[in-house]
Amino acid sequence: MKLSELFDENNVVTDLPPGSKNDVLTSILRDLDGKGFIRDLELATRDVIERENVMSTGIGNGVAIPHAYTDGVDRLVAGFYRAGEGVDFEALDGREVTLFFIILGPKESRRDHIKVLAKISRLLNHDDFRDDLRTAAGSEAVMGVFKRFGDK
Repeated sequence: MKLSELFDENNVVTDLPPGSKNDVLTSILRDLDGKGFIRDLELATRDVIERENVMSTGIGNGVAIPHAYTDGVDRLVAGFYRAGEGVDFEALDGREVTLFFIILGPKESRRDHIKVLAKISRLLNHDDFRDDLRTAAGSEAVMGVFKRFGDK
């Protein structure tokens, strides 16, 4: 799956306001809901926060990949969000997070969900990918980064 097929300028936000971990998750989910990506905001929010309470999805290097299987969506949904200030996300390396990839899917999308998680995780191992996402001027530029790195 190509990142440019999963993401578009509607689910890429480069000016996420800072806040606590739960504030940021709630803000991301409200944004996706407002754009019609979520069927049941309350359910999706509960499932994401419950998943996050099990173990932080802050993977290190300033990145988090919050994700959950939830009946709050009808199909696989992904979003990319960048905060101007670091968020304490209880990341594995203790660093604050500025780059957020969110992945939501109904239980029957488990296979695609895992594929997307794996692809994003592989790309995040590349310093250039992370650096380009941090400096991309806006959602169009982020899409350019996705096409350059994630459509191979």
